[in-house]
Amino acid sequence: YTTVATTTSDVTSRLQPAAQGVSSLNTALAEMDSAVTAYALTEDVVDLSSYVEGTARADAEFARLKTLFEGQPQLTRLLGDTRDAYRIWKQQGTRPIIEATRKGDRVAARALVRTGTSRNLYNDVRTYTHALEDQIRIRREAAATIQADQFVRLSRILNISILVFFGLLAMFSLLLLRGVLRPLRELQDQLVEVAQDGHHEEPIVPSGPPELRDVGQDAETMRRTLTREVDRARQADEGLTQQRPVVAAIRAELADSHSEPVTGLDFAGVQEPAEGVLAGDWWSAQVLYDGQLAITLTDVSGHGPEAGMEALRLKHVLELSLAQNADPALALRHAAEGFRTASRFATCTIVIIEPQTGFLTWANAGHPPAWLITNGSTTELVRTGPLLSVLGGAWTNQHTHLDVGALLLLWTDGLTESHDEQREELGEDGLAALVDEAVAQEETSEGIIAHLLAAARARSVDWRRDDVTCVAVRRV
Repeated sequence: YTTVATTTSDVTSRLQPAAQGVSSLNTALAEMDSAVTAYALTEDVVDLSSYVEGTARADAEFARLKTLFEGQPQLTRLLGDTRDAYRIWKQQGTRPIIEATRKGDRVAARALVRTGTSRNLYNDVRTYTHALEDQIRIRREAAATIQADQFVRLSRILNISILVFFGLLAMFSLLLLRGVLRPLRELQDQLVEVAQDGHHEEPIVPSGPPELRDVGQDAETMRRTLTREVDRARQADEGLTQQRPVVAAIRAELADSHSEPVTGLDFAGVQEPAEGVLAGDWWSAQVLYDGQLAITLTDVSGHGPEAGMEALRLKHVLELSLAQNADPALALRHAAEGFRTASRFATCTIVIIEPQTGFLTWANAGHPPAWLITNGSTTELVRTGPLLSVLGGAWTNQHTHLDVGALLLLWTDGLTESHDEQREELGEDGLAALVDEAVAQEETSEGIIAHLLAAARARSVDWRRDDVTCVAVRRV
């Protein structure tokens, strides 16, 4: 590229201006020759002025050509010969004619013209200028040839460079595919396989570059750790079933949320106990005699076996009352009548939904208000009476509407009271942010619950401090 640029610069900045300069010099010389002849014949000073002007232009062109020919010995020498011939022409050819004419000796002046001395000397100058023109033309043609050859070479180099670039790009892509993308896809497939039920024992075999193998080894270490934890949980579950059948039965009964599919409603819930596998929280989805769906969420104070027993009693009482009466407030009154000790109490929310119309009836016994989220707007299903205890109380039913696409979310306080590393509770503001994120990314109630609990658990440092239960219902 540099060679092409240098050749192009030499043509445009030196040879082309030099050719124009020689052409202008020939024009000036021709004007001088014709002007001196006319002056000798007419003695008109106008012709003498034309000669003087031509001389000035010729001198200027000689000076300019000298500058352009710097570093060019042959052209500089030829220009010097041309200037010498030019001076001789002026001294021996034009000057005698002009002096004789100025003296008024027209005969002598015309005789000098007729001798042809001035014309012959002028032709000598023109011979040199023609030689200059030929040398410049030869150099320009040579430069053009060199430039064309250099352009061809540059084009070839560029084509080869492009081919090499694409070849390297293809090689890099192949290496990337074989060395990174394929091992990464294999690792992904292994992780997906291991995550399936019954495949936890399959080892993860890392491959690919060292960094990817390190990731695979870390994944295998995590798999082994999780496998041990699963084994311990399975052993604990088996031991609980074998050694404490009553507690195991309570756990199974509380975990049974019924959850029969209901046309027009998409619902899901998760219960995570604080101690062992027996929780004081429970939720159920109960289809009533008239086709309505009753969602019940209860949080018994404390956790462990005692709380589980009380939760089981409440579940039987509430579900029986709802099955017979389909009245949330009445069911709460029946549940409160069974409390015998002041140290035990519970909160509860009951929501009954008509799937076809979305008509919703609820009663809340001191429980965190459920959220009804419609088009980004949140309505709280407020408390309609005190919590359930030996003190009894009065509860009322309230009504609203669950629109198509709206989300109903219920939870226990174990979720909002979880703490992060700064000992800050998640709170309702934090829960609202997690709900917005889950709704934006998930399409089903099950996906929303899974996303929400995973995000809350990731920020929490005391997740197992209390039972956590969360239920979501959407009308579709």
